[in-house]
Amino acid sequence: MSADATAIPPRLGDLTRRRLLSVIAGLATPVVLAQLSQTLMGLVDTIMVGRLGETALAAVGVATLLFSATAMSLKAVEVAVQTYTARRVGEGRDGEVGAVLATGLVAVFALGTVFMIIGLVWPDRLMGWVAADRPMLELGTDYVRWRYAGMLPLLTFFLVKAMFDGVGWTRVGMWIGIGMNVLNAVLNWALIFGKFGAPVLGVKGAALASTLSAAAAALAVVVWAMRPSIRKRFRVLCRSNFQPRLFAPFLKIAWPPAVQTLANLVAVLILFWILGRISVIAVAAGNIVLRIAALSFMPGFGVGAAVQTLVGQSLGRRDVRGALRASWGGVGLATVFMGIFGVAFLVMPGVFLRVFTDSPDLVAAGTPIMRLMGWVQIADAVGLTLAGALRGAGWTRQVMLADLITGFGLMPVLAYLFGVVLGGGLFGAWGALVLWFTLYAVIMVVLFVRGRWWKNRL
Repeated sequence: MSADATAIPPRLGDLTRRRLLSVIAGLATPVVLAQLSQTLMGLVDTIMVGRLGETALAAVGVATLLFSATAMSLKAVEVAVQTYTARRVGEGRDGEVGAVLATGLVAVFALGTVFMIIGLVWPDRLMGWVAADRPMLELGTDYVRWRYAGMLPLLTFFLVKAMFDGVGWTRVGMWIGIGMNVLNAVLNWALIFGKFGAPVLGVKGAALASTLSAAAAALAVVVWAMRPSIRKRFRVLCRSNFQPRLFAPFLKIAWPPAVQTLANLVAVLILFWILGRISVIAVAAGNIVLRIAALSFMPGFGVGAAVQTLVGQSLGRRDVRGALRASWGGVGLATVFMGIFGVAFLVMPGVFLRVFTDSPDLVAAGTPIMRLMGWVQIADAVGLTLAGALRGAGWTRQVMLADLITGFGLMPVLAYLFGVVLGGGLFGAWGALVLWFTLYAVIMVVLFVRGRWWKNRL
C-alpha cells in the first residue's frame, strides 16, 4: 500500500473522458470496497443471527439502528475532515491536514464519550423506545450495550480513514476495512455459536465481535498514519494541531451531515416502529431487505466519496471545469453499477432473501419490497453522487435540508398513512421509503445544475 503522492492529476478539466473515468473509478473502487466491508459487518451479524430465529433477527435490526443513530451521526464529521483535507491538498497546504484531523477527533470524542456512557448504562431504555415485544427488547438490550462499548474506536477509524480519502489514498481504508470485516466474521462465528472454544453468547456475541473488530481497525489505521513519511508531511502528530480557531469553520461544514445522518436514522427507526405495528414479520423482512439494499448503495456512496475528493481538490486548484466533469462522470459510473443491482433485485429477489432466512413467510413478505428497491436504484445513484459533489464544494447544509424535508419530514408520515391508515401493510410503508429516495435525487439535480456551489470558499 503506497503512501506516495496522490495519483490525482493536477487539472481534471484537461483530461480525456476515458482518463477522467479511470481516475474516478480508481478512487471510487477502494472506497466502495471499504464501505462494503463496513456494511458487511452488519450484514454478517444479520446472516448469522438469522439462524437464531425471527425475534433475534428483528432485535438486532432495530438495535443496530439505535447504535447507528448516534455513532453514524458522529461519524458524519468525516465529511468535513475529507472535504477540508481535499481542499488543503489541492491548495498545496499539506501541513495543515493534521490540524483538520485533530479538530475532527476532538469534536467526536467529546460527544462520543457521552453517548457511549449512555449506551452502556441505559441500553434497556434506548431499546424500549422502539421495541414493543418483550423478548425482542431483552435481546436488543444486550446487543446495544456491547455495540456502544466500541463507539470511540469505530469513530477513530472513520475519521483517520476520511483524512486518507481526502488526500486520495483510498486504498488505506479499503485494506483495513477488509481486514476488519474478516475479523468480524471469524469472531461472529466463534462468539455467537461458541466455536473455537468460545462461550455461546448469541446476540451478545454478534455485538462483541463488531466492537472488537472496530478496535483492531482503529489501531491499524492510527499505526499507518504514524508512519514517518505521512506523519511529517501532514503534521499528523503536532502540538500545534489543536487550534480552537478552526472549530467554527470546521463545524460549519461538519454539523449538517451529522444532523442529516441522525435525521435519516431516526426516520428509519420510525419506519421500523410503524412496521412493528404491522407485524414482527414486517420488521424482520424490512431488516433483511434494508441490509441487502445497503450493498446496492455502495457504488453510489463510493463514487460520491470519490467525487467529493475530486471536487474539493479541483476547486482548491480553481479548476471548476474539472469539478463539473468529475461530478457528471461519477453519475454515469454510479448509474451503471447500481443499475445492475436494480435488475438483479427485480429479476431474482428470492435468491437474495434466502441467503438470510429459510422462512417462507419472510421470503414472501420481502419479495415485493425487494422489487421496489430495484426500481429506485438509478435515482439513488444520481442522488448519492451529486450529494458527494456538493459536499466536496462545502454545500453540506443544502444537502442536509433536502434530506430533512424528504426523509425526516415526509417519509414517516407517508409510511404510516400508506402502511397503517390505508391498510397497505409492509408494501405500503416501504413505498414511502422509495418516494423519499426519488425526491431527494430530484432535489440534488436541481441544486447541482442551478446552484453556484463552485464559488463557495473554505
